[in-house]
Amino acid sequence: MTTDPLNAIYDLTARKYVLLLGAGGQLGQECAAQLAKQGISLFAPPRHDLDLVELSPLLHAIKAHPPAVLVNAAAFTDVDGAETLRLEARQINADVPGLLAEVAADMGVRLIHVSTDFVFSGEGSTPYFESDKTGPVNWYGATKRAGERAVRMSAPETVILRTAWLHGRHRRCFVHAMADKLARGEQISAVNDRFGSPTSAAMLASHITRLCNRIVEGDAIEAGIFHCAGIGAASPYDMATEIADHLGVDRDLVSPVSAAQRGEIAARPHFAVLDCSKIARHLRLPCQPWQEGIRQTLTQSGIPEGKIA
Repeated sequence: MTTDPLNAIYDLTARKYVLLLGAGGQLGQECAAQLAKQGISLFAPPRHDLDLVELSPLLHAIKAHPPAVLVNAAAFTDVDGAETLRLEARQINADVPGLLAEVAADMGVRLIHVSTDFVFSGEGSTPYFESDKTGPVNWYGATKRAGERAVRMSAPETVILRTAWLHGRHRRCFVHAMADKLARGEQISAVNDRFGSPTSAAMLASHITRLCNRIVEGDAIEAGIFHCAGIGAASPYDMATEIADHLGVDRDLVSPVSAAQRGEIAARPHFAVLDCSKIARHLRLPCQPWQEGIRQTLTQSGIPEGKIA
């Protein structure tokens, strides 16, 4: 078996492989690594070999050699950029998932589709359940909601995993940026009036890998929407102070600021915390507290407690 999961093309005629889209992203790289570690045959085309606008070659390949599972971790995730690049964002976040779902349903392929907390308005003050009414406040969220609807319409057996505030070891993210500055003793500011569910890419990828393994082995997996994120409510300020504690530096280096002071182009949900009890009950996949996820990313990135690499 090849040791490079991102360039691996196994015996696709066996129909026991996983097709992973979005392999170059934070989540995709983690999924590829964990799937390969579990010995699950994987085809994960890199982004430069995959045109997400012109999908004909990929759709033809799926029809010729259907996988057991299609994981769609590809997305247009630039929230502010989506406000101006509206057509591109809609194509990648809504149109492409719809086409993938149609082919998956036709070929009897199970689809796992990754979505977001941004499908909610964030106007409340309690965690969202999967059954709660959606109401995105920006174009990114609107396109992701459209993607969910397209997928569910064409492939009702899809597993949709809503996640949030993703961070991980494979690509530099806000966790690394905060840690670098705090380790240098720099003063940083962080929003303290916006709340979400910070999520470790390693945890989310682990859950996806376990689902893929069950499907490949022929287990019956319940379909539907599931929230899969760090447990608990956190603001960026809360995250920064957690990082400070991990590094052993003074929390006073972190100054709270209002989200209104950021001058962001796109509106953001004020309180988009996700309740993750359903995925634990129905799929036997409990999520970890958001604090554990932050420390997991720091440790996996070579930043142990008490000092920074």
